[in-house]
Parts: sequence; structure tokens; C-alpha cells
Amino acid sequence: MAALTDIPGLVIDFDGSDAATMVLAGTLVTEWANKGSYGGKATSSGTSRPNFGTRTMGTLPTLDFSGTNHMDLSAEVMNLTAATYSLFRVWDNDLGATFAIHDYGKNSGGTIRTGLATNVSNVDDRVYQYSGASAIPDAAAPEDAGPTITQLRGTTSLAYNYINGITRGGANGAPTYGAMSSWRFGGDPVSTGSRWNGIISEIVGYNRVLTIDEGALVLGFLAWKWGLQSFIAGEWATKDPRSNPRLLNIAAFGDSFTQLSYLTDPATHWTDLLAARLGRKVYNGGIGGQTSTEVTNRSIADIDYTDRAHIFFCGTNGPDSGHTVLGDIQAAVAALPAGSKYLILPSFNSDTERAGSAGYINKMANNAAVAAAFPNNYLDIRSMLIALSLPGQPYQDSAAITNDVLSSQLRFFNGTSTDALHPNALCVSLYAQMIGDRLIADGW
Repeated sequence: MAALTDIPGLVIDFDGSDAATMVLAGTLVTEWANKGSYGGKATSSGTSRPNFGTRTMGTLPTLDFSGTNHMDLSAEVMNLTAATYSLFRVWDNDLGATFAIHDYGKNSGGTIRTGLATNVSNVDDRVYQYSGASAIPDAAAPEDAGPTITQLRGTTSLAYNYINGITRGGANGAPTYGAMSSWRFGGDPVSTGSRWNGIISEIVGYNRVLTIDEGALVLGFLAWKWGLQSFIAGEWATKDPRSNPRLLNIAAFGDSFTQLSYLTDPATHWTDLLAARLGRKVYNGGIGGQTSTEVTNRSIADIDYTDRAHIFFCGTNGPDSGHTVLGDIQAAVAALPAGSKYLILPSFNSDTERAGSAGYINKMANNAAVAAAFPNNYLDIRSMLIALSLPGQPYQDSAAITNDVLSSQLRFFNGTSTDALHPNALCVSLYAQMIGDRLIADGW
């Protein structure tokens, strides 16, 4: 990632290290220009002006707000909050446990549209972000004791509060989108009380919801730029995205064969095994009992992982009425961005759906139709696993071969009986290996 513009939608970038974007009177900042596509600038005058270059964040010069400073923004930058957006702030707080406002944007009625405040009600480490009037709190954020990168990730239904790459349970809320008429860095445009005392290094905004991986990439870029990599969590904490390639992470959408909730150790799940082998993140989007239609609908509606490679593992529970497994898979693939990598895995039959039964015939027909439609993206791990029961193979089982089902050696035993359908941890490890081998062979 050479620049923040590598991610589409950059509309706000106030860069506190870039003196070329500022009008200075000595060290006092009179104007600060937005490098993002919305343009505009922040202005200040007299004793309200912050200082530039008197302090650093990492090795870079930055803006220092003393508790009596603020900068007001021009109308050009007010479009950000009218719809879903993602906003990053790089800062440090000098006030300890005293309430302060980093920035507030408000509409004409004085209602908050975006903002960040720390130590609300003078409670140490209480960090609030706003997407609309309601606070989105993180009440247990020790990161505000040191340099911090916050992200507000606003989706249609929820806005998420990230602090140094971590979003905690409950640290989100319902957004209320609407245009601003005023925005102030370092305080509240309606009041000069409780202004910021500390560093404001960079404010970055995108006029769209970033994916999980895009958000992590921007976080990593900002952290390494400002020397804050030791403070953040996530895949870029130990490598600089400016000099390391972005790996293709994976999203797996499926049913119980992906969720595997009955295997209580996540490390035994195929998604975790695959992640460890490939050194990439693999999202487990499995929900037990779901039909191919439900899995497909979740994949199409997803906004978190659209830039990942996809693995579809569904159909064992059949489609919803009026659908086919093939039609569902075709819809899921058609909804992927152009050029996306994807792999399709088969439906499985249970020991009550043996060769020749109606259930077996239906599922094998579904698998054959999907394989024919996607010959270069289909991996028949069902047949590969059953083949391990042939004579001379490690799980010899003549009944499994005759019935064309998974051997009982590869199905889950709950302490009382062997499941007719679901794989045990050994079986999962075997098909995790098969999937990994295929992805490596395909150059993922």
C-alpha cells in the first residue's frame, strides 16, 4: 500500500506531518488543507491556533492542541456523514482522566453527526465515537493512555468503534446518518469548553464502508507511518504494508461442515487449520442447518469480506423451496466482484442416504450439476474422503465403499453413538489438507 488513495473512496485526509498543506505563522497553524477528494480546509486564528512541529508522533512533526486551540472546517468537507462511511483518527491525549473533545461535527440544530470524545464524565479510558447523536462507547479502552488510532466503521445498521484495531463486545451502536453544517477539530463548534489537549496527527475519511481487510490495511499504514505499530492489533502489527504485499485472505460460507460447533476446540476447525497453513486469515461463515439458499443470501448480503477469496460449502441441507443448489451457487458466484477467486465444495450424504436411495440420487445429481457448471472451481472432497476407505488405504471400510458414504472412522462419535453425517476432527483435518493442497496448486 503506497498511499491511502490505494483504497477507493478517500475523501478526507488531514495530514499533520505535511507542512505543504498548511499556512503557518511561525509554528502556529492558520490553515490546514484537506488532501482528500472533498477538498476544503480547516482554519483558525489568534490564540485558537494549534502549533505545528513543536512535537512529534514517532519521527514525524505533528499538530499540538494545548486545550485552548481549535480549527473549524469549511463546507467542502461536510459531505462525509450523509451516508455510510469509515473515519480514522491518529492522536494522543495529554489530559489523563479529564474529559476532552477531539472533534465534533454537527448539523444546523447542533446535533452531533460525527465525533470523538475521551474520558467522558471524567472516567479514565472511556472513549466515545459518534455516528449520529448517540455515543458509541468503548468503556474499557486502556489504549487512550498512549498514542491511539481510532476507527469509526459505519455500516447501514451498525457503527463499530475500533481502538488500535480492536472492537470489543458492545462497542457499537445504531448510526444516524445526516449532513453536517459545522465540524471542529479540537473541540465542539457550539461550545469552547472541554477542548482537546494533546496531539492530532491525522484524520482520514472514506465515503464508503471499508471491508475488514481494507480497514486493517489503513490502520497498518497509519500505524507504521506514525511509528505506532507496537500499539496496534491485527495482521499488520508486525509488518509494514508500505513494503510488504497484501495477502489474499479467505471467507468460507457454509453450513455445519464449516461451522463445526460440536468440535469445541476452534483449532480443529478446517478454517483455522487452513489459516495456519497458509499464513492468512480465514473467516468462518458457517451456520449449522442452513440451506444453500440461506448460505448464498448471507454471502450476497455480506459487506465485510467482499475483497476476499471465497469458499462455498453448502447444499448438504438442500435449497429452499423454489431454488436449486446449482442456482444458489451460481447466484453466489455472480455476486462476487469481477476477478474474485473462489472454490466450491460438494454436498455430503449421510449414512441414511446410501447409494441408490432417493436422498443419495438427489445429492449426487446436485453435485454433478455444480461440478459441470464450475469445472475449474470445484473440489470433490466427498469422493476423495470416501476413497480413503478403499483396500490399501488408511481407513479401509468395505461398507463405506459399497454405500458411498463416509467411513464411521471419519464420522463424529459423541460418546454414545456415531453421527450418520458429520465429520470428526480427523476427517476435518484431512479435508483441510485437501483444500489447502488445491489452493496452493491454484496459486492462491
